[in-house]
Amino acid sequence: MKITAREKQNSLRMLTVIAGSKPLYHVVSTGGGVTSRGLIYGHLRHIGINTSSNTCVLCYAKNYKNHIRGIKKKGNEGGKNMIAKLTKHKTAFTLSEGGRRPLLNLGQCRTAFTLAEVLITLSVIGIVAALTIPSMIENHNNKAWSTAKDLWDKKLVEATRQMNIDGVMTGVASSTEDYMNYFKKYVKVIKTCENDKLENCYAPKIVQTAGEDVEVSILKRSGNLGHQDWNTNTMGFVIADGTTVVMAYNPNCNSVDPFSAEGQSGQVGCMSMLIDVNGKKGPNRVGDDIELKNATISDCDMQFGDKCMAASDIYPITPINTCDGSADLEYDDRGSTNRLCATNYWAGAKKECATNGMRLPSGQELADVATYIYKQESNPIGATEERGDITPDRTRAAELNWSISWNYWSSEPSIITSRGGCERRFMSFGTYWDNVGYSDEAYYRARCFK
Repeated sequence: MKITAREKQNSLRMLTVIAGSKPLYHVVSTGGGVTSRGLIYGHLRHIGINTSSNTCVLCYAKNYKNHIRGIKKKGNEGGKNMIAKLTKHKTAFTLSEGGRRPLLNLGQCRTAFTLAEVLITLSVIGIVAALTIPSMIENHNNKAWSTAKDLWDKKLVEATRQMNIDGVMTGVASSTEDYMNYFKKYVKVIKTCENDKLENCYAPKIVQTAGEDVEVSILKRSGNLGHQDWNTNTMGFVIADGTTVVMAYNPNCNSVDPFSAEGQSGQVGCMSMLIDVNGKKGPNRVGDDIELKNATISDCDMQFGDKCMAASDIYPITPINTCDGSADLEYDDRGSTNRLCATNYWAGAKKECATNGMRLPSGQELADVATYIYKQESNPIGATEERGDITPDRTRAAELNWSISWNYWSSEPSIITSRGGCERRFMSFGTYWDNVGYSDEAYYRARCFK
C-alpha cells in the first residue's frame, strides 16, 4: 500500500491511498500544513485499515470534489491536522463483477456481494433444506399416524365391549357379512364393500414391511389375513373420519363374560383387520399408515402342505365354447375334436382359475387331498389310484372346506380326445379316479391351486 502525492482543492488537502493501481481511500486534511505520512498511516490504522496489506478495501471517489463540499472544516488543534473519517458502513447487493464496488457518500459506506456469492449462499440454503425438511415431514407424519391408530384402537375396544354387553359380539353371525350388520350399529360406517370390490373402499395396493406390493383385490378370504380356519370372506368398509378397513370375522369366537376383564377390554380377537388410518392416500405401507390387527397378509387363501389353494370351490362352473375358431381355444386346444366343445365345463373351470391367477390341480395334488381327508398318510393314495372301503374324516374335510360326494376336475385332459378332462370323486365310501370325464358335466366342481 502506498500514498500518492498530495492534492489541493478549496483549501483542503487530500491524499489518496493506493493499492495496486486503484485508489482505495482519500485522506482529507484542513489547513495549509503538511500532512505527514506517519500521521496518515496512524489514522488509517485507527479506523481499521491494515496498512501492510494490499487486500483491504474501503470506499473511494473518482470525483472527490463532490464529496469534500460537506466536510466540516476545523482548525488545527494542538498543531495537528484533522482527518475526516467514515463512521457508518452498510451492505448492499450488486450484480457488478470484479469484486466490491465501493461508494462514498459523506459518512456512509456500502459494500455489495457479487452474483456468485449470492448463488453460493442460496445453494447452501437449498442443500440444508433438502437434508432437513424430509425428516421433519416424516416425523410429523409418524406422529399423526400414531395418534390416529391410538384413537381407532380406543373406538374399536369401546365398540366391541358394548357389543359384548349387548350380546351381539358372538353367536349371532355366521359370516363376516352378517357380523357387519351388527358392527356398523356401534361404529359410524359410511361405506361397505364386498370382498370382490375391496378396492372401492381401500387403497388398491399395500406395501408390506419388506417392501413388496400386495394387491388388495386378492384379500378375499380370512385365510388372506392369516386365519384360514375361520373360513369366512373379508369385507371392506370406511368410517366417518376417513379410516379404511379390510376385516374378516371368526363366527366360532368364544363368548366371554362381558363384565370380566377380557370382556371389558373388548373381544378384538374375534376379528382380523387391516386398518389404514390415512385412507387411500399414500404411502399405504404396513408400519406407517397401515396397522395390522390380529392379521398377517398372505396371498394364499388356504395353505395345504407346501401348496396354496383357494378356500372355496368354483360351483357352478360357467361353460365356455372351445370349438374351432373360438377365442378360448387356449383352455382346450383340441377344438372341435372334443365333440362336447360347445359347452365345455372343464375348460370353463380352467379359465376361471386362470382369471384368478391360479390353475386346476394335477391328478397327484387331488390324490394328496384325498390322502389327507381319508387319513391315509401311512399309505398315500397315488395320482390315478382308486381306493374303496375307506371313509372320509368330516372334520378334515370341513377344515379344507371340501365337499364329499362330489367330483373335482383335474388339469389333465381325458385320455379320450372326444371327451373333457380327468376328475377325482370324493365319496363317503371311498375315492376314485376317472380319466374319461365328459366336458359337459355341469355338476362337477373345481378347486383352484397355485
